Amino acid sequence: MKILKGCLITIIGFVLICTVGYYFYRNSVVSNLGSSSKKVEENWKKYTENINLRNEKLILETIKNDTLLHYLKTSRDIQKKEFSREFEYIEYKINEKLMSENIETDFNEKLNSNVNVYNQSVRAYNVYRVTFPNSLIARKTKYPKSFNYFDIIRYGIENQNPKEKRRKVDNWIKNGGKRPE
Repeated sequence: MKILKGCLITIIGFVLICTVGYYFYRNSVVSNLGSSSKKVEENWKKYTENINLRNEKLILETIKNDTLLHYLKTSRDIQKKEFSREFEYIEYKINEKLMSENIETDFNEKLNSNVNVYNQSVRAYNVYRVTFPNSLIARKTKYPKSFNYFDIIRYGIENQNPKEKRRKVDNWIKNGGKRPE
């Protein structure tokens, strides 16, 4: 009877310690997801604020290119709550037109820096969320499964059309072979 009592106390103690440990770990994961998600959103907000400043500055300047003005106004009016393919394409077209018109902006370096910071925070969030056992806990939270990278556009240099690049990457995923550049 004493052996049975000792085994039961040990099992109950072990279950209690595991439950308390799981509770603390779960709270830590949820807290880290919250702060990482907030950091991604703050970095995106900084980036879009700089985009809006650039657009307003360029619209106020005397730009003769109607296509560039159209894309600037479209970029100003588009929803920028999160990354989208439409936003990426508009930024590609704006950068392309700025390059073809040889219009230098002091925002290129700042925007590239914002994109780098945003992508780093996205990478940290996405990796943390899919790491075991965090992924088991994260499934039951309100936080997004992942954030999208903004990695095709570099400001101030020639870029590949994002639609074309996505098509090549999708084809590579589907058929294999050499990874497209």
